[in-house]
Amino acid sequence: MTRQAREQFIATLAMLLTLALGGALVGGLSGGLLVPIAAVLVMAYAKGRLVILDFMELRANRGFMRSALLAWPAALLSLALARAVAASLIG
Repeated sequence: MTRQAREQFIATLAMLLTLALGGALVGGLSGGLLVPIAAVLVMAYAKGRLVILDFMELRANRGFMRSALLAWPAALLSLALARAVAASLIG
């Protein structure tokens, strides 16, 4: 592992930890409100994107696998957002 690759790895890891802690903090203090839940879901997608692109080494790849792996968390998090919206509308 080169020095540049190690520095990029550490920076990505720091970003993942920051997003995880921020998501936990916002989620814990949200009180079931819709906007903080949406913010947590956006942070979850950002974490998934970082893992897919950097840790699975698909950043340079432009193939179908990269698109499919990025679409999977987007679909799941969209369903989670739809569930949160439905729950807030129902009461």
